[in-house]
Amino acid sequence: MKKLTGWITQHQVAAFFSLTYAMSWGLWMPWMLSRIELLELLGFVGLFVPALACIVVARVVEPSTTEDHRRARRIAFLAAWILATAVFTLNARSSSGIPSPVAAAVFAVVALIPAFVIASGFSAHLGVRARLASLVRPRGHPVWYLLALLLVPAVRLLSVPISHWLGWETLSEPATTTGILGLAGSVAISFFYTAIAAGGLNEETGWTGFALPGLQARHSPLVASAVLWFFWILWHMPLHFAGMWNPDMDSLIRALVGTFFARFIFTWLYNRSEGGLWTAILFHASANVAFEFLPVTWVQFVLEAAIAIAVVVGARMWRKLPAGSRAVYEIAPVAGSSDEGGVCHAIV
Repeated sequence: MKKLTGWITQHQVAAFFSLTYAMSWGLWMPWMLSRIELLELLGFVGLFVPALACIVVARVVEPSTTEDHRRARRIAFLAAWILATAVFTLNARSSSGIPSPVAAAVFAVVALIPAFVIASGFSAHLGVRARLASLVRPRGHPVWYLLALLLVPAVRLLSVPISHWLGWETLSEPATTTGILGLAGSVAISFFYTAIAAGGLNEETGWTGFALPGLQARHSPLVASAVLWFFWILWHMPLHFAGMWNPDMDSLIRALVGTFFARFIFTWLYNRSEGGLWTAILFHASANVAFEFLPVTWVQFVLEAAIAIAVVVGARMWRKLPAGSRAVYEIAPVAGSSDEGGVCHAIV
């Protein structure tokens, strides 16, 4: 056990990737191979593994504890659990009708996972709290969160008239929703659901909150983003082969290209917000919802690639971040690490 703990401490990012793949794929495969509806719940839980793997590895690396934030942790857990339960129920109601009491009970149980993740921002374990503190105490200027929320929809909306002007056809059109209020309600429900369980909190807590600052401890943001993109996309591949994520080759290629450039914007927002996890969560949720409700065009890919290149050049992302940056976890341990700090033990 000591050897395993030592290896995890010295290779935190590798341990995170290994645990994420093993747990997610292990939960997905029984349902994907059998298509038994009851096992679909396992597949859903597997979506939260990046966040859970972050917590597990952080606890192994820094097992020290304190009880300074016990009351805040309980309040955060209860509030997040109520919100997640409501969002899951509303999403099921809008997509497949009114859920049964049994289904509502299942939603309440599953909602315990995102509630636990958010409450871990007040964790008694110092390593976990250092990683997830920005979930409960957002960092950086609010402009970065606003940009994360609005950038993709703005690009998609701008791309439509440009496509028409160029005479290019759209690649896909969103499903129509009757009435402005109906559309607004659908967008809101989809956004909150996505932010919690379909790419936001469930994924970015691990990919951006754990792996990225670890990779940036040894590599430039440019290299760290490219490496993270590869492992992030690889994690999705079973979902592709099961027909659940960009099932046809054309959509997969577009997803690979789009997410490659998007990953640099993720990193830029995270670094500019001094390690603010909500920038990544909002950006991911906003992008996914934009795909659902706005037309997809070739122009948008060009614009998003141009933005990615601009932020890489403007932020000089080929240069390593300083060791004291909150978006980096330093190699050496620092005694008495605090909630707001961005330091931990050896990363890679």
